[in-house]
Amino acid sequence: MRATSCTLLVALLFFFRASTALSAATTDPYPIYPPGISSLNFTEIRFRLLLMGGPVSPVYNEEVEAYIRRYLTYGAADSEAILGRSVALFPIFEHYLAAYGLPDELKFLPIVESELVPYAVSVKGAAGLWQFIPSTARAMGLVVDQYLDERKDPYKSTEAAVKYLKRLFERFGTWELALAAYNCGPTRVSRVLQNSDCADFWKIRDQLPRETQRYVSRYLAASYLANYYTLHGITPVWPTSAALDVMAARIYKSLSLPTVAKLTGLDVATIKQLNPAINKAYVPAIKNGFFLVLPRASWYDYLDAQSRVGVVQP
Repeated sequence: MRATSCTLLVALLFFFRASTALSAATTDPYPIYPPGISSLNFTEIRFRLLLMGGPVSPVYNEEVEAYIRRYLTYGAADSEAILGRSVALFPIFEHYLAAYGLPDELKFLPIVESELVPYAVSVKGAAGLWQFIPSTARAMGLVVDQYLDERKDPYKSTEAAVKYLKRLFERFGTWELALAAYNCGPTRVSRVLQNSDCADFWKIRDQLPRETQRYVSRYLAASYLANYYTLHGITPVWPTSAALDVMAARIYKSLSLPTVAKLTGLDVATIKQLNPAINKAYVPAIKNGFFLVLPRASWYDYLDAQSRVGVVQP
């Protein structure tokens, strides 16, 4: 993707929809809730979830209910942090999903993958918001080397993930199977389908790895959280305005973080925190460029100093 200007605004607010609470019916038999969390009514929750739009046909079962319970009760603090991080990240996801013609609701998938932590790394070596393993990341055009790990770049990794999801959907025909393939790999899903006379995820999932069996249920629970958190006393931990007031530009030449720090007045640690994909203090030139994120105010000093030599291109 090439920006229409040299900067991309990250600080966009995302408003989640909520529906009016229904009258009480069946209450949760395990009333253990954090302060501020009201008793759960799973009859209402089931009703809302079954009416919820999205690429995956809503299914309500004990597994989905258990994940929703986690988000709304003993995992409520984590949910509030996740929703706070979504303010900066959902607009990026929305942009690429729209650009490739995929359902907007797929932006909830990284809640399952990484809890919206760009620098997340799993015990299996998957990394970033979309939890790419190195081989898949490189196959999708991401740089993973000693200088850069673009799995941790919100822009580059999101475009790669969206392209990969599109490819999987075109191959398997349903979003349930596409998500399963995203989790355990298309070869594994294809093998199961070849040995079955059914292409329904819910009917073949017992033949898939345990994590994949639960993957669609986790996605549905994450979607419920994002849509209806306001009805359950969940209060997002919103970032400060300063943290949101950042912009990104694509850099095409080599980059020295100490030089950027000198030109902007930022310290190197802050620059690295804003750019989790950068592994070293020096990054060599890359043909397709890489994104550099800085506070908006810092960009003006940096661009003024570098525009004459073409370090930043629109």
